[in-house]
Amino acid sequence: MNRVKVTFYLFDVIFAIFIGILYFLNFVIYDKNIKRNGISLSISIMRVSLIIPLILSVFLFKEKLSINIFIGILVILLAFILMGNLKVKLSLFLIFILFLNTGMSDAGLKIFEVYGKNDISFFLFILFLSAFLINLIVFLFKDKKFYFKSVLYGFIVGIPNQFMSYFFLKSLKYLQASVAYPLLGSGVVIGGILTDIIIWKARPELKQYIVFFLLIFGVIVLNLT
Repeated sequence: MNRVKVTFYLFDVIFAIFIGILYFLNFVIYDKNIKRNGISLSISIMRVSLIIPLILSVFLFKEKLSINIFIGILVILLAFILMGNLKVKLSLFLIFILFLNTGMSDAGLKIFEVYGKNDISFFLFILFLSAFLINLIVFLFKDKKFYFKSVLYGFIVGIPNQFMSYFFLKSLKYLQASVAYPLLGSGVVIGGILTDIIIWKARPELKQYIVFFLLIFGVIVLNLT
């Protein structure tokens, strides 16, 4: 029987723990933003934060932006900005923290792709294990009531999230970050809109249609050769 050999690299482990902490903080900050700034603006800020890994990739890793990629990114960013509801009374501090934390979390995946030596599965195992243990400690200290339904929802959200992180890291080996990050963000938003329409029978507003078609257009432009 063959055994999977995992080589231990200290940088990868420490970095995975660091990104795991950011992942945990992101859920906490996101929850506070939803309560204070509304869900549409919070999602918009998380998607717009792709600017951080893009800047990192261009200036640190010397990735080149072609005209079509640059236009595609601008169109997608415009769509994300349109998602936000600016009628609510905003907490700029929470917006900035969410923007910064999400951007750093996403940029961490690109940094691992470039500098990491361990297998992707091992890196993600340490990352999500760290986030889980921190969450468990916080939960025990707060002495909150345990609900099995919350565990079930955690698996429903967490498992797809881990698979998404795995395949996204894989994609960074074949795609520029300037293409991969906008594609991921667009896919999440487009999937959310389609889920609302198909499963929840929601009736999209005009703004949602505009966002949807801008994202489709942006994705097409990104993939022009």
